[in-house]
Amino acid sequence: MKNSSSTPPPNYPEYIVRGGDTAFKPPYSLNETKLYGFVLEGTSANLQTLCDKYLNIPGQDVFEYRPASNRLLMVFDTIANISSTQPPDSEKGFFSEQGEVIFWILTKAGKQDGSKFVVDHYAWFIPYIFVDSTPAMVLGREVYGFPKELGKFQIPDNPQNPDQLSLETLVLQPFGPQTETTWREIIKVQSGSEDKGTLPLKTWGDFKQVASEISALFKDLQLDEKCLSSLEVPMVFLKQFRDVRDGNKACYQAIVEATATLNKLHSGFPYLRKFQVSIDNFDSHPIVTELGLKLKQTAQLAFWLHFDFSFGNGTEIWKANS
Repeated sequence: MKNSSSTPPPNYPEYIVRGGDTAFKPPYSLNETKLYGFVLEGTSANLQTLCDKYLNIPGQDVFEYRPASNRLLMVFDTIANISSTQPPDSEKGFFSEQGEVIFWILTKAGKQDGSKFVVDHYAWFIPYIFVDSTPAMVLGREVYGFPKELGKFQIPDNPQNPDQLSLETLVLQPFGPQTETTWREIIKVQSGSEDKGTLPLKTWGDFKQVASEISALFKDLQLDEKCLSSLEVPMVFLKQFRDVRDGNKACYQAIVEATATLNKLHSGFPYLRKFQVSIDNFDSHPIVTELGLKLKQTAQLAFWLHFDFSFGNGTEIWKANS
């Protein structure tokens, strides 16, 4: 069982809502999500270093997080309707995301018991996420600890023939006192020229079928099939805020977990064609270095999904003493 807290202490003050505040209260409903997924190969040692840096931090002894595989998932998606399910925020309206890119790393959380690492549960860790919506960035960072930043996206509307997807974001390259942030293309995904016009392999009818086929592709990873077949998607975050008195310190720092629930699959399919993925490394965004990726590689699996999901309240796994 997690040594965690799902309810705040009674002495916590009430949250003060500002005019213009878009950090609506959880839980959330996220409908009409259309997602392109690409499985990439990283490097286990780099992914472990990433887990150590962001999750296995000094003082955090509840769980040790380890990468479950050297493979990771990169997605491009759009979400048509995002809203709070709790009044009064549920009565205020909704917003959309016309572009989002996320890197997902599956981790296993557990404890070392002698010579054996005993897994308690699995959770997805997101080291990089880019959005085009201010409300999405604000509530993601403030409520959960998503490291969201703004991006510009090229995401095809027609999943039958997606020739190219791309992401631009503000980068610093190289680091230096005279360097100004500039918009640069950081990711490009291109369909193989020989595959133009290739139809999808088959259509997925429900989440169980999706999980079954993806699980079969991942048999060599020796993962617990439950972590792929469950309709719940647990996530783990480093949530922190920089201190106003000393910028080297965090006035709040915690490891938190929250779960997304897959509610409805409208349609989906794996691609037969191959996709070439190019990712650039920048001083401000060392994605290739941190994840142990190649600058260019062929996605090991590509697929498209159209679904609805919800995102619930989180759990505080560990919090640093203030």
